[in-house]
Amino acid sequence: MDSSRSEYYSKIKRLILSRLLLAAFLLSSLAFFQYRYHIFQFPSGTPLYFALAVLVLTGIYWYLLRVVDNLPLLAYIQIAGDILLISWLVSMTGGIDSGFALLYHVTIISASIILYRRGGYLSASLASILYGGLLDMQYYSVLGFTRSLNYTPIQVLYLLFINIISFYTVALLSSYLSERLRKTRQELREKSMDFDDLQVIQDHILRSVGSGIVTMNMSGEITSWNNAAEHITGYRFDEIRTNWKAVFGDSIKGLFGHTDDLKARPVRFEGPIAKRDGNRAILGFTATLLKDDTDTVRGIILTFQDITRLIEMEEQIRRQERLATVGSLAAGIAHEIRNPLASLSGSIQMLQGELELRGDHKHLMDIVLRETDRLNNIITEFLDYARPRSSQMEPISLASVLEETITLFRNSREFKKDIVITCDIPFSIAVNGNPQRLRQVFWNLLINAAQAMDNGGSITISAASGRGIDADEVTIHILDTGTGIEKEHLEHIFDPFFTTKSGGTGLGLAIAYRIIEDHNGTIDVKSEAGKGTAVIISLPYLDLTAGNGQNARYDS
Repeated sequence: MDSSRSEYYSKIKRLILSRLLLAAFLLSSLAFFQYRYHIFQFPSGTPLYFALAVLVLTGIYWYLLRVVDNLPLLAYIQIAGDILLISWLVSMTGGIDSGFALLYHVTIISASIILYRRGGYLSASLASILYGGLLDMQYYSVLGFTRSLNYTPIQVLYLLFINIISFYTVALLSSYLSERLRKTRQELREKSMDFDDLQVIQDHILRSVGSGIVTMNMSGEITSWNNAAEHITGYRFDEIRTNWKAVFGDSIKGLFGHTDDLKARPVRFEGPIAKRDGNRAILGFTATLLKDDTDTVRGIILTFQDITRLIEMEEQIRRQERLATVGSLAAGIAHEIRNPLASLSGSIQMLQGELELRGDHKHLMDIVLRETDRLNNIITEFLDYARPRSSQMEPISLASVLEETITLFRNSREFKKDIVITCDIPFSIAVNGNPQRLRQVFWNLLINAAQAMDNGGSITISAASGRGIDADEVTIHILDTGTGIEKEHLEHIFDPFFTTKSGGTGLGLAIAYRIIEDHNGTIDVKSEAGKGTAVIISLPYLDLTAGNGQNARYDS
């Protein structure tokens, strides 16, 4: 059922019910006053006939309402029928002396409400014709009407004139109000549709925007939470409403004490959060005041984005800046130290061959030679880090490189018998790189893992290929069960010369980071003190199917 038909249907149904109620009221009041005061003179049976006519018409109209498609026509038929019924009632109750002529006005008002201006004027015209004809027939005693002796011809004409004017006046006023009401409803309907459209657009924007958007009232309660906010944090709206303080921590707790600062301009800040999956992320927030139409502050709007990756990139840039500084220094000091060091080492070795040293003298000479070699190694590693050699890239099987490195490591003095190494990598996983430099990366990582397991443990190496941020990539995981790394040391482990080991140079991980970076990859370390360490390396994937799907397996 469309809106227009639905509107006519409800109005006609109300008209039928109103007619029934009005007839019941008229008949009951007429019966009461006629029985008690005998104020009307009309043929016997008139109230009964009127009641039967109303009931029969009500049944007919109710049936037609359900089967007729042209509801405006049905409304015209009912209005015309009501005017005829009222004219009959007026004629039966004295004609010009009847007080029921006022019912014409009720019908005209009903017609104006249902059929608007046209219906009001047509009903007023029909009422005027029937009422005027009724008075004329009564005045000239036509069709058995008895002429009233209470009115002169001028009085009859004046009474007819006044009633016709009142009919059209009621039609004019009621149709005007009805038209205004219809236009107001139409405007309200259009505005409601526009509002609904705006609401839909707003909902689409909130769902589609890539930034998290949160609204909070002045009591600090979250009132809205869009899809991006759920995606960034992992929390649904019903979860975050009762848990936001644990998620955001101290990042936004102080906002409500500084709303005056937000009146001048939006406030931007950064802060860590605890995501639903247990990881932590750094968010960039923008806070603005939420105001209503009267410019009254109702709360705070927070927009935020995950800038964890951006912070990591900034740290990489700072590391690159430090690297550039170290590189410029390395070129100058390498020759200044290495040449005299070579002369010293050669001279000491000649003296050791010519002199016969015993006891403490021999021990001191051994220390000098050992420290000279150690200093030379430090300078060599330093140069590898600060000014890496140009490397020839070639397709290599990752499994082969790791297998060779593990074999060398197991035969080195750094390896302990109570360390178990497990490696399971498909030969089909390949990268484009320099085998020698990648071996150096894995060698440094294996040494670090072994040094973190004084009482033995396990090293597990695995790799898988998949879709990364920009392209297909290989992800290598190297897990150990060592002592782990303290939280405050994690952000410095790739800095040159940073070490927590006695005798360490602090260049192993720095060199590994530089080599992986030269291979267009990334390296990350996740660790907790006492729970081991996980090194994750990502390198661009190279499709190599020569391995026939076999895996390199190594267990020791």
